[in-house]
Amino acid sequence: MLYLNAHTDSYSEADIEWIVSRLPEWRREQALRFRHLEGRRQSALAYDELCRGLREEYGIEEAPTFEYGQHGKPTLASYPHIHFSLSHCRKAVGCLLSDRPCGLDIECIRPLRPSLVEHTMTPIEQALISSSPNPDIAFVRLWTQKEAVLKLRGTGISEGLREALSPESLQGISVSTEEHLAEGFVLSKAVLEG
Repeated sequence: MLYLNAHTDSYSEADIEWIVSRLPEWRREQALRFRHLEGRRQSALAYDELCRGLREEYGIEEAPTFEYGQHGKPTLASYPHIHFSLSHCRKAVGCLLSDRPCGLDIECIRPLRPSLVEHTMTPIEQALISSSPNPDIAFVRLWTQKEAVLKLRGTGISEGLREALSPESLQGISVSTEEHLAEGFVLSKAVLEG
């Protein structure tokens, strides 16, 4: 289940400071590491979406705590059977909850950089992007799919970004993408098939 907040810019600085103040101490410290309000906003609101999802889906009222895997992927310390993935950009924050390993990535649509396309995309993906009527959206679509798959695996983008969407890499994984063009972002979800 996806919990999404696409109205992050409607929160004032006072709203964000109030949300940050009621976070558990460990998460508050993480949010306050961001020097700018935007980073604190994204960190606090992503955690808020996780709490909302846990309340609505599982009736869990207490603030969740995280444990971290080898590559930094968070899991719920008290609920290892509940899988989640958090993501955010300037336009939206979200939390994907599942009973299976999952990954979520949200990115703003912005002008693509040819050097990034060449470095992160296979030749087939590069051709798809260049032949698209809107290459910026095509790139962000593929990027979010790749990052969602890698977040599902818990490896992050440092391992296998270029080949993340190969048939071998996607074996047993379902990937879906939503384009929120009016709001200026794209999101992709990856879930291990049951």
